[in-house]
Amino acid sequence: MDKSTEELIKKRIIGIFPKLATDKNFKLTSPINPNYNCLAWACHYNDRWMQPPSITPPPLDSVVYWPEDAKQGMEIECLIDAFRTKGYELCDSWEYEDKYQKVALYVKKDSKTWTHAARELRNGFWTSKLGQGYDIQHGTPFTIEGDSYGEVYCIMKRIF
Repeated sequence: MDKSTEELIKKRIIGIFPKLATDKNFKLTSPINPNYNCLAWACHYNDRWMQPPSITPPPLDSVVYWPEDAKQGMEIECLIDAFRTKGYELCDSWEYEDKYQKVALYVKKDSKTWTHAARELRNGFWTSKLGQGYDIQHGTPFTIEGDSYGEVYCIMKRIF
């Protein structure tokens, strides 16, 4: 992708997530790929759509995945339960800790339904899959808070 196209795409993304405008670590890290979503990306998958099977089918011919022992639903507790099956536990800090991997789970304000998950990278930055679109890197889990994804509800971590 040429530089001008990339800048145009970044400008559009900033229009949706205005806090990224001041995030010096914001960058595009992949082309559009509708085969996986933010939950799958947070769990290190890029070949499936992670959601409870009872929710509206994903786009195209995506494979639907949900941990078999996790509660199903859109309530944030169900998403926390799904990440617990992957070894994550609630923690108090979003900041980088050596030997731990963290995820941030998002909810809309005044709601208890989940909207998004972001994953911490080994360099301490964060990564998000934006719907069916691009993967991005951002400096903190808070720079994508806003009208689209709401706010960080909790941080979870697991040992690498």
